[in-house]
Amino acid sequence: MMKAKPLFVTCLLVACAFGLLVMSPLTFAQGGQGQPTPTPQVGTLVPPTPIIVATPTPTPQAAAVSGIRTLQDTGKIRVGVRYNVPPFSWLDDKGEVNGYEAELMQAIAVDLKVEVEFVQVTAETQRQALLSGQVDVLIGEQIHTRDGEQWMEYSHPYYYNEQRIVIRQGDPYGRIADLANHRVSVIAGSRGEEAMGLWMAQNGTGMELVRYLTQDDALDALANGEVDAMVGELGDLSRAGRQNMSLLGEVVRFDFYAIAFRRHDVNLRNPINRAIQRLYASGRVVEIAEKWFPDKVINFAALIPVYDNFAGDTREVKDFPPDIPSPNQSVMDKIRNGEAITVAGVSLNDTDPLYKRFLDPLNREIMYEMGRRWGVTIVFLPDTADTGVDLVANGQADIAVNVRPRWDGADRADYSLPYHYHKHQILVVKDGRYDGGINSFRGGSWIGYYEDTPADGERLEFLVDFLRISPAIYRFISNQQVIEEIFDQRNVDGIFADSIRLQALTIEQPRNAWAVLPNFEDLFGPIVMATPRNDADFLTLVNWTLADMYRDGTLASIWTANYPAVPLFPGQDVPPFVPDWAGVGDFLYQQAAE
Repeated sequence: MMKAKPLFVTCLLVACAFGLLVMSPLTFAQGGQGQPTPTPQVGTLVPPTPIIVATPTPTPQAAAVSGIRTLQDTGKIRVGVRYNVPPFSWLDDKGEVNGYEAELMQAIAVDLKVEVEFVQVTAETQRQALLSGQVDVLIGEQIHTRDGEQWMEYSHPYYYNEQRIVIRQGDPYGRIADLANHRVSVIAGSRGEEAMGLWMAQNGTGMELVRYLTQDDALDALANGEVDAMVGELGDLSRAGRQNMSLLGEVVRFDFYAIAFRRHDVNLRNPINRAIQRLYASGRVVEIAEKWFPDKVINFAALIPVYDNFAGDTREVKDFPPDIPSPNQSVMDKIRNGEAITVAGVSLNDTDPLYKRFLDPLNREIMYEMGRRWGVTIVFLPDTADTGVDLVANGQADIAVNVRPRWDGADRADYSLPYHYHKHQILVVKDGRYDGGINSFRGGSWIGYYEDTPADGERLEFLVDFLRISPAIYRFISNQQVIEEIFDQRNVDGIFADSIRLQALTIEQPRNAWAVLPNFEDLFGPIVMATPRNDADFLTLVNWTLADMYRDGTLASIWTANYPAVPLFPGQDVPPFVPDWAGVGDFLYQQAAE
């Protein structure tokens, strides 16, 4: 049973949700045989980030007016929805649109203080309905794909399906690669066929994909020994009820479901993303998901990044501009011309406090690798750790790293996918007195925070009240005072601060036995890159490159090389997760034949 997590309990479960490599037995019913149509084996690697070219033709959505104008003029949001994809969206016997996504859309509308007007679309008509302005958004199994980004923006994902492989129980295949040069059945034209073909291309592994018209036919071929495996969607495979078959633990591909907008429509995308973040932080999105998927664990912490000030941003629909903003020049032009890319958001100053330059090695190596993949030189702007977004917004930098996204900055620059996370933690003396976690702090206890971060003081006061504990609160003016009060004099019991600042403190003061307070979980905060506002192609390139670097292990290698003794999250054993959207996205890439 999936349980809602409270506001301060958002532990990333990526290791469990995305990385299991065990086989699960399935029980499936019998069906008839199909006629296979072999497809050629694929044995070539897809380069992680090929050279970039311009979008080949102007797209219809490049208009002057945002979809937010409809909400402002009518008080309604027109939602294109497919009526035949339960449990996500369908027309029930009462003539009402029902399902997980329909209910989520209603909750978003409540946050935006507008009404929902559902408009029926089909798989064949939905894109044109969106691009022509008949609807403002699309729901109903809208998978965020790289190819789709040529025409559309997408919200934060709120569900993921899995393309999985099923084998005969007891067969000696533990990983997908074990099926190299074997026959694998797929449903003709399905997402499973597409996903398997792309997996083979990315991994340089060939298999013979044998196409069938239906899932029953494809499973019959597996049962009868005509093929050695079958690829399909996890939900469909589980519902099939076949006997003597097992799932490979490794996932072929995750398909992320999201709300789709017209491309460049950031003034509608932003308030909807803000609403999704609020619904996640309040627990409402988890409640809706529990209703429709009671047995599925959805790792919302990895899907929905929560920006600072999401609750304090009081703007309403009427306050968002109805235009489609555009940058004076796309950074893509510089990349195509081989010009240097300027990067802000780094310290590169040895006199700065360690916490301010703590992530400099990570950010340098990531940007150098991006430059290598893009074929350009990277130039860093030193002493810009606190001004990265400002420099991008005014055109003095092409991209900023080490950004803690805030909603009061979302109209000045765009934010990438998270490539790292931080959180607030409490650091204590490692002597066993605080094994009980936050409940160890009662009357007579003290918790401190740094005086130069007054927002931490406000947050700590809220936590003390929310958790119903009664320590006194202390202000530290320096690391030296932290050591004196916590270790030397034992006047203060712990310090509450950002996890990265605490990591730096433990490195600067290695002689002290530090411990992260157990059983205290605060909301994960994303660390992102900032790009020029609505420079959609460049933001897309940044996100794809981050996903490529996560998938091929580059991000993990960079972290390990620069922080060998530092865990990604003190107290957590799971890595960050960068979603890898389905597909290839040729519209940004130079074709090999050119």
